[in-house]
Amino acid sequence: MAKDGRALREEASEATASGKYKRALAAYLELERIEARDAQWAKRAAETYRRLGNNKNAIDAYERSAERYAQNGFLVQAMAVCKLILQIDPDHHGALSRLAQMNEQVGAGPTRAAGYAENNPELHANPNVARLRRGNTQAGPDPGGTGPMPAFPEPRTRTKTTNPPIAVPRTKSRPVAVEPGAPLETVHLAKQVPQSQLSAPGVTVIPIDDEDVSIEIIRNSNPEIEIEDQEEMTDAEIDDATELAIDDLEEIPLGEPRAVGLAAQRALAATPLFAGLPKQALEALVENLTIVPLETGVALFREGDPGDALYVIVEGEVAVQAEGPPRVEMARLGPGSFIGEVALMTDQPRSATVTALEPSELLRIDRMTLSRVLANHGDVLRAVLRFVRERLVDRWMRTSPLFRPFDDEQRNLLAARFKFLEIESDTKLLAAGVRPDGLYIVLAGTYQVQRNGVTVATVGPGELIGETALLSGGTFRSDVVARGKGLALCLPAADFREVIMTHPHVLEYIGEHAEQSRRLQIL
Repeated sequence: MAKDGRALREEASEATASGKYKRALAAYLELERIEARDAQWAKRAAETYRRLGNNKNAIDAYERSAERYAQNGFLVQAMAVCKLILQIDPDHHGALSRLAQMNEQVGAGPTRAAGYAENNPELHANPNVARLRRGNTQAGPDPGGTGPMPAFPEPRTRTKTTNPPIAVPRTKSRPVAVEPGAPLETVHLAKQVPQSQLSAPGVTVIPIDDEDVSIEIIRNSNPEIEIEDQEEMTDAEIDDATELAIDDLEEIPLGEPRAVGLAAQRALAATPLFAGLPKQALEALVENLTIVPLETGVALFREGDPGDALYVIVEGEVAVQAEGPPRVEMARLGPGSFIGEVALMTDQPRSATVTALEPSELLRIDRMTLSRVLANHGDVLRAVLRFVRERLVDRWMRTSPLFRPFDDEQRNLLAARFKFLEIESDTKLLAAGVRPDGLYIVLAGTYQVQRNGVTVATVGPGELIGETALLSGGTFRSDVVARGKGLALCLPAADFREVIMTHPHVLEYIGEHAEQSRRLQIL
């Protein structure tokens, strides 16, 4: 009588533990046959082939696994498997090429904003939504919606695959030179990113988006709410620009990793950082990254360690802990979660300890890797900048009382409205006696808050500038001056008010909090 999946899984596990690899291999191959869409069985078979010294069959099995992971939408896992193939045979690029072509098709397709516009009929009368829908129709099927999509072939047990047509890649930027091991804050972005524009003396807007996203999509059906100018109260009470404090945002994760779907294009589009990268860029990235195995109880890094790398969890689970005392577990992260992205941007010590709760596998992308990739594929730079912006803005929105009522689509669309700024040293970002022109989130560098020529506070990475004054309509009583080169995100004041004032809960929030300056700690 044929064994069912549960019996085969137990048999494979027991055989592997006891070193009976041929028996384990037979069980894994049978599991692969009866559970054809599950990519892990081909991967387990490949690992067993390697134990038996059969690298040729191991590569064949890894190729099947990578194909299935990609078709099921698990891009990170597919990348890790491709890396394992290259470890066996550095000249074997078939599976990686296939993965890169699939991923590039995502970049040639419509954006998540277009998908959101297409699949919300109640918004179709809005002219801005209509514009996005027209662009969506012209671009092709929607990877973020529910419309028809080109079919990908079902997983096959054959090694060779037929490559799909290669989509037209995005316009590439020129190569970007980064000192090996240096953070991206050392790069003069205004010179490296085409179409950068000086918006004020010492402040340059770095264009990192492929298209503008209409703020109108974020509106809901509530009537717009106006508030009275509270100038008198603000002059007396609003302190400078220190509403949000955190030592380092990078290891404080989102609550859940992004979900992946069954359709490859839709799921690849939901994978930040990698989705839509041109074929050659993704191949170069995979070739240069490393795989980090962690046994249960082993720390990936500890609070206070220097940081120079981003990690992506492929398998397993890790705990994010604040050392205290007492030690506090802040989150648990599983496959698809990112850890440490700010370390690519700036020099900051790790703000938390990350420890494996079970045997885990992670991809490591460090600054050396990034500098090698950017030397030939400068188009990766904007993808990294977009990724960091979305992560920081999303964390802030999920923890701020102002934005908790927003859903994921609204958060994503609002994040795209933040401008990425490069700020020269000694630039006066905000001046006493004027209203702020936007809401700022500091990404890199330090800013001195000065009153009558005296420094009264210092604002650093992760801190928020301007929230209280924007809410109350007041002015700053101090100057905010950059000390050294800085990077920041800015949501223009008009966009801030336009979005915020459509939510009635804002009035209650203003009444409770706008009479005094405050600092909110992201957890």
